[in-house]
Amino acid sequence: MKLETSAPNGITSEPAAKADDVKRFFSPVPLRERRAMPSSIPLRHRSFGDSSWLPLLIVISATACVAYADYLVRSISLGYLYVLPLCLSAVLLARRTTFVLLGICIFFHDLLGPPYTTVETRAFHNLTALAGFACVVLLLQYFVSQRDALFELTRRQRDALMKDVQLAAQVQRMFLPITEPVIAGFDIAAMICPAKVVGGDYYDYIPVSNGNLELVIGDVAGRGVGAALLMAALSAVVHLEVRESRNLSDIVTRLNRELHPLTGDSGFVTLLLGELNPGSRRLRYVNCGHNPALLLQAKSAEASWLGASCVPLGLFPALNCHPEEITLAPGDILVWYTDGLTEAANEEAGVEFGRDRLLQVVRSNPGASARGLIDLVYDAVTRHTGRQSFDDDLTIVAIKAEPD
Repeated sequence: MKLETSAPNGITSEPAAKADDVKRFFSPVPLRERRAMPSSIPLRHRSFGDSSWLPLLIVISATACVAYADYLVRSISLGYLYVLPLCLSAVLLARRTTFVLLGICIFFHDLLGPPYTTVETRAFHNLTALAGFACVVLLLQYFVSQRDALFELTRRQRDALMKDVQLAAQVQRMFLPITEPVIAGFDIAAMICPAKVVGGDYYDYIPVSNGNLELVIGDVAGRGVGAALLMAALSAVVHLEVRESRNLSDIVTRLNRELHPLTGDSGFVTLLLGELNPGSRRLRYVNCGHNPALLLQAKSAEASWLGASCVPLGLFPALNCHPEEITLAPGDILVWYTDGLTEAANEEAGVEFGRDRLLQVVRSNPGASARGLIDLVYDAVTRHTGRQSFDDDLTIVAIKAEPD
């Protein structure tokens, strides 16, 4: 599922930014429609697909075989063999059909079985066969009905769970930007592709009061609902902290202090937080254990990787992280991403997409827009893996310094 942001919007003032946040939480967010698993077909017919005549044909064939054997063997009674088609009918066919078949089996056994000496013996034998067959059929149909009831209960619980998860996905989508920022001299775009309905990746653009733009990308360890809950907490804490007049070191220190009690013993969050000054084109950033960002310089065509400044958030109670700074010249391209991109592997060979392929795509398309670069990278990774879905959440943020 490829979720993108569109419809440009400018950097607003602090009150307007807060108003935008309120709108974000209450605006409807489109979600990709997921096709529910078929559940209207009765369980007893489920194994045969659309061939509803096939179970009936099997039961008729089994009945004919037993009747023929009963006709050939005259020395002893083979009436007990009629239990086989009756059991098949109880499992595969409707209850009314099974009871009709029960009468047919008694008729065949009476007609084709060995002769009886007296009418009383013949009647007693047929009645006992009828009672025995009926008991077997009723008992088996009871277990089949219990199985169908259990399946129906499981289906309803599954459908209810899917509705809850889809609602959670819609709520989580509200934590992501709805629009892309428009900044003089920069082209910025992003996309996110969760591995499941909900995921643990996060990105955002947050305008601050001094005219700068805070950029953030994060990856919560794990995937699914647990990672999504921690991602929501991360988003809330990030918005609270960046709106205060603090430097990047203080922000990540406070983020770590807030997230450490939530991550547990083995959980953590990798985070890349940057503050872009549109006027000076300077980007100050801290990389808390996140994937190295790709910086491709237009003038020299040289690529560099902006590595980690400190350990991920939530691992330790205290964090010591020092910001670094770069200047984006016209035409420079900066790509942030999560490990779902570089670790996306080909199913046949198990070869990961890797940083080299990412660099090759970016280097081969220096004139592409930020949105165009993201589309090209996404197309490249889907071609590499041979599928549209991934084993881990995938997020890409592209920042391009436009020419003067």
